[in-house]
Order: sequence, then structure tokens, then C-alpha cells
Amino acid sequence: MTKTISRILCVVLCLLLLLPLLAACGKKYVYELGPYSIRKDEYAYLLSTYKRDVLEGLGLDESYLNYPYDSSHTYGEYIETAYREEFEQSVYTLLYSLALFDEYDLSLTDEEKKSVKTSASTIIMYYGNNSVSKFNSVAKEFGFSDDTIFDIYEKQAKETKLINYLFGKDFSKLTESQKEKNYQDNYIHFQIIVVNTLYQKNSDGTFSNLTEEEVKAKKQLENELIELLCRDNYEYNYKVLPALLGKSDMSTVTYEEIWACKAINDDMLYPMGYYMKKPTASQMMNVTTLSQAMLTEIGDISAIAAKRFFDGSGTITTENGKETIKEGDYFEYGTAFIKRLEIDEGAWKKEENKDFFEDSQFLSGVAERVMFETYQSFEESMPYTLVTNTEYRDEYSFINVPANYLDYDYLHGKED
Repeated sequence: MTKTISRILCVVLCLLLLLPLLAACGKKYVYELGPYSIRKDEYAYLLSTYKRDVLEGLGLDESYLNYPYDSSHTYGEYIETAYREEFEQSVYTLLYSLALFDEYDLSLTDEEKKSVKTSASTIIMYYGNNSVSKFNSVAKEFGFSDDTIFDIYEKQAKETKLINYLFGKDFSKLTESQKEKNYQDNYIHFQIIVVNTLYQKNSDGTFSNLTEEEVKAKKQLENELIELLCRDNYEYNYKVLPALLGKSDMSTVTYEEIWACKAINDDMLYPMGYYMKKPTASQMMNVTTLSQAMLTEIGDISAIAAKRFFDGSGTITTENGKETIKEGDYFEYGTAFIKRLEIDEGAWKKEENKDFFEDSQFLSGVAERVMFETYQSFEESMPYTLVTNTEYRDEYSFINVPANYLDYDYLHGKED
């Protein structure tokens, strides 16, 4: 009897010792940094939410992702290539923030913890119709559950508190020199002249095809601009450009005059040009206005096909007459001439450039840069090594994970 009891106690003790290990085995981690981690469900939440932000930024609906981006890729495949690197960096940032949060001996107040729980509970109850199980049946499509919402919201609250601690609320501690350095190092400046050879905007706001004669004239204009801007060929027999510019010949014509001529340029929204973040290596694999600008030397001009999504009313028919363009379609409509310009000092704080340096976006980029430098310094003394489970990570992509609009719709007043 004594031996039997001993054996039972031994088994119970072994099970107790195994409990932490068994619990750990039940959790699947994509990233681990010592005691800090991003689980599979959290990774799915972050990716689906990041995808939503990308689509919102590009003005796209998820259904557009099946549209062809070029002859061999869909727009969804383009987004996967162009934004995956940025997404992974955001996950690293969150993970390292948890470690730095403890390194600086920070903590969430009772009020902050309550706010996290209230926000998470509100989302879960709203989309679950006051039922956790119903919420989970909806969230399952995205790869996460109610537990994910609580855990991610808490981690993001810690990240926000760390950012406020380091950079001040609304990034008030960031210096002018930090902002200028980030702008100088990470942005490019360019202008675009677009010759629209396909359609025109009518006085009633609708869009329609150019006439056959108008298309012919625009094609001639396109050829003349290629000769002048891209080949410096002043000997070419120019017919359209001089008439549009009121010149007898092309000897005195300047780029600025061409850019400012409404009869020539279909893209004059930003007089100072575009200020865009330099594309990542993966984004450079795709031929876009941004990647082409990056490949163009400062002061030079290059040309690519002008592409856009049609967001107007009415219909347009492509050159071959076989395809009708309607709202939401992606199509080519002419040629874009891109001139790479110098980065002008302090452009980020000028009113006319505010669309490119919106506070929340630009300042978070500055903070991210400084934070990355902080991580690098911290990593040298940190006793942990980043472990990546590529098998779990590669299960998810921008293509196969739906965009998460659950909490976005609710918090932004877009609920059904």
C-alpha cells in the first residue's frame, strides 16, 4: 500500500513538473526573444491588420487584389512582395519593444490595463453579438481568437507607452535634427509629367474616351516629349509642343514650362513634386513610379507607362476596343515622365508638402528609425537571441490572410 501511494505521488509530481512544458507545447510561436514572443494567432492578427492598413493607404478593396498588376502578377502578389519586409519589421519592433519596456522598468497602470480589457471586450462582444464563441467563429477566418485580442492590445499598449516614454506624447521629444536626418536619408523627391493618351474628364465630371484625332495628337506629343526629355534630341521635327507652348521652336523651352502646361501635363496636383519614402529592396523588384524614380539619377528624366485605378464615373475603352474600364479597374492610360529632383532641406515642415509628411506617418517613421538604433544598441547587451519559426511564419501571406476590418470598422464608426 505504501509503495502504491509512493508511485501515485511520484506520477503526480512528474505531471506537475511537466505542466509548464505541456502548456508551452500547446502554444506555437512565430518569433521568440527569450521570455517574449509573438504567437501564430498574434502573427495572423498583425498581418491581417497590416494588410487592411495597406489597402486603406492604396485606396483598394480586397477584391481588387485579383486584378492583374502586370503581365505576370496580380496586385495581391505585388503587395506581398512590396510590403512583406515592412510588415516583418513592424513585428520585430513590437517584440523588441516588450523587452525594452521591461528594461526601462515600465509598467501599465491599473487604469491602462482596464482600458485594454475594456477595448478588447467591447470588440469581442460587438462582433460576437454578446457571445465569445460567436466572435471566435468570425475571427477564426482571420486566424485568431478572443484571447488574441486581449494579448495583442496589451502588447501594443506597452509599445505605445514605451514610445511615449522615449519620444514624448505625439512624438514631442523628437528633435528637428532627427526629423531632418530621417527625411534626408529616407525620402526621394521627383516630379511627374503625364501625357494621357486615352481619356478626358468632361465638364459634368464624367470620363470618356478621346476622339481618334485627339489620340493621334497625344501620341505625337508623347513621341516629342520622349525625344526632348529623354534623348535631348533638339533636331527632331517638333510639331505639337511648340504650338502648345506658344513657341516658334524648341531652343528656349524649359522643363518647368512643359510641366506647368495644362494642355500637356495631366498630373499637376503637387507643384513642388512628390516626396516619397525610398522603396525597399523588395519594392524595387516591381516597376512602379516610385521604383523608377529611385532608379533615375538626380536631374535626369525617365519614362514609364502611366498606370492607375479608375475611380471615376462613366466608362473608358482601351485601345484595342476589347476591354471596357469601369470603376475599380487598373489600367494604363499614357506615359509618365519622371524627373528626379534634389532633396530640398526642410521640405517636411512646409505647408504645401503636408500630404507627404502627415504628422502621424512621418513622425512615427522618425521614431521608428531612432527606435531601431536603440534596438541595435540594446541587442548588443541583451542576453536573448531572436528565434524564428519559418514554417509557421510562411503559412501566412498578404494573399491568403483576409484583411481584418473587425476592430477598424467598429472604432472608426463603419459598423454595419
